[in-house]
Amino acid sequence: MIGQYKKGNTTAYYFKAYHGIDPLTGKKIQTFRRGFKTEREARLAEARCLTEYEKKTFRARNVTTTYQQVYEIWKEHYKNSVKESTYVSQTDIAERLILPIFGDKAINKITLTMCQTQVNNWASQYKRFFNIISLASQVFEYAISLELIESNPMKKTLKPKRQKKDKDELEQFYTKEELKEFFELVESFEDLEMLTFFRLLAFTGMRKNEVGALRWSDINLKQGQLKVNQTLAKGEGSKTIFQTPKTKKSQRTIPLDPKTVSILKDWHNYSTQGLLFKTENGSPKSIVHVNNMLNRVWRKYPEFKRITPHGFRHTHCSLLFEAGASIKEVQERLGHENIQTTMDIYAHVSQQAKNKVADKFASYIGF
Repeated sequence: MIGQYKKGNTTAYYFKAYHGIDPLTGKKIQTFRRGFKTEREARLAEARCLTEYEKKTFRARNVTTTYQQVYEIWKEHYKNSVKESTYVSQTDIAERLILPIFGDKAINKITLTMCQTQVNNWASQYKRFFNIISLASQVFEYAISLELIESNPMKKTLKPKRQKKDKDELEQFYTKEELKEFFELVESFEDLEMLTFFRLLAFTGMRKNEVGALRWSDINLKQGQLKVNQTLAKGEGSKTIFQTPKTKKSQRTIPLDPKTVSILKDWHNYSTQGLLFKTENGSPKSIVHVNNMLNRVWRKYPEFKRITPHGFRHTHCSLLFEAGASIKEVQERLGHENIQTTMDIYAHVSQQAKNKVADKFASYIGF
């Protein structure tokens, strides 16, 4: 509505823009402005006001689109942008830890305070909470692209300090003496498959799923080396699938020591083609196969120090440093994409060595 009024000796114009009814108060929502010199100026200002208000409040009025509805659309696009195993693991995290919190809420009603509260909760419960925050944030970003919200409340949260690697996690490895004793225990089972699998874990530093995906075509017994080209992963429907390795640096060639080559030659008499470790129909063993073998060891020798399958990778890394390998050599052999991962283990091994200096001194002095 455009109107005019007297402003001193001149005529001025105003507009009153109607935006609808406030659903909370039931009152009309109007904008009133005055002081325009001409009717045309007032009409242009009224049009701009209506357009800006419409743009600003469209998202606020849209209270039906839930976080879960946006998530379902985002998920379909996300599926085509990552590896199958990543899609499976990340959507599992989202559906266990994010949707129960935000799923049924209108996405434009989720506030910064709500997000901050949840970020704090995740940080107190999970080591990898940054990943959860990132996943939740991606859905909000997608909502922005759909023009359902103007900004991402998760992006504005204050992130708790990222926790350093747990000391217990860094302790999960064997010393040279412990590793030697472990293999003595394994040999007591007279199970060549078990011996071969653990030898590869401990003497190449490969990830357990890289070992599980090994084919005889990846191994050159004459030259004493193997190539890491694939890894096992969990696909949709809990199927075991083959994928390219974790990162570009994970695709690597690893020289083998003579003893490992000898054990592989012995195992080759039983497994001659295809996968090194397979079921009777030639398909890969379960991803948890190595865990089951470890459990056999723990059941027979419950007092022996326990480590995880990944602990053998850490063991290999630590012993490489003790043997005098450089940080760069270790990074390349283990296929660490980020050298910081290698540095964390190096720093821990170095600290362990420093801690022994006092004992060495006291032992030498003898009093």
